[in-house]
Amino acid sequence: MKILLKTMAAVALGMLATSAAQAQVTELRLAHMNGPQHSVNLGALKFKEAVEARTNGRVQVGVFPSGQLGESTAVGEQISLGGALIGQLSTGVLSDYVPDYSVLVYPFLFKDFGQIKAFLASDMPKLWAEELEKSNLKVLCHINFGTRDLYTRDKAVRVPTDMTGLKFRVQPATMYTELAKSMGATPTPMPWPEIYSALAQGVIDAAEAPPNAIVDQKHYEHAKMYMKTNHIVDVSPIVMSLSAFNGLSKEEQAVVAEESQKACDWISEDTAKAYDASVQVLKDKGMTIVEDVDRAAFAKGAEGIEKAFPKWTPNLVSKVRAALANQ
Repeated sequence: MKILLKTMAAVALGMLATSAAQAQVTELRLAHMNGPQHSVNLGALKFKEAVEARTNGRVQVGVFPSGQLGESTAVGEQISLGGALIGQLSTGVLSDYVPDYSVLVYPFLFKDFGQIKAFLASDMPKLWAEELEKSNLKVLCHINFGTRDLYTRDKAVRVPTDMTGLKFRVQPATMYTELAKSMGATPTPMPWPEIYSALAQGVIDAAEAPPNAIVDQKHYEHAKMYMKTNHIVDVSPIVMSLSAFNGLSKEEQAVVAEESQKACDWISEDTAKAYDASVQVLKDKGMTIVEDVDRAAFAKGAEGIEKAFPKWTPNLVSKVRAALANQ
């Protein structure tokens, strides 16, 4: 009888220990809009593997590509509300909380991602990050999402007047709407997953994105002209719920912070290497690559976009340019 009681006690203690261990497991979800083979998803999988290994499984990371958990704005809202989420968001989403944030994708402002990284280490963006935390948004790192170019179904574009009357798909954000207007096109806000069918059906005439994203979504099947406008060096923040981050142990926080930065660096390097290769893929798939674009004319047209942002710090673009000049 004593042996039976001891055995039962041991089993009970084992069950309690197992339950306690299970209770300590934290499950995070990482959401983004890109396909499974995109650099962002591959980097996310590296992050998942490293975090789970370094925490001995105490932190589990589920990766959800292709907008499975919703569009960028919806994911941002879930993060702000305290969901155990990490999301690749657009600067436009963060600008809903800190308006100045969207200057990071101001057309023709930054020459490359290296310049953006140096600027992000300066005082101004640090203040933005502190403001975001008041809305429960913690920026873990930033990625180079790629240099954005223009592409159309069938029209070569070399100067802004070539865009007159074209229905131009843009992100549902003011910066991109104003970019389309500055080019003389008709802005057509639309979620990223809908572009493929919109091009196929002629609902839109043009869109813009980094070349690897166009390859990823096979837009070349219905868009035949690709213009090297290089209008935006796209930076994308990786954001986590601050409350979820604070719910981790100090050791787990360090792992998440370190491994997210490593993943961001890997994605950024892979994206930079992918530009020329992706343009070649688009050419091989039948797109005509237009290189003699009058970028100066497009840049001049974009100068007035700042007027569409009354909530920005006054003269924000000039202040960013001054900070860049001091780097």
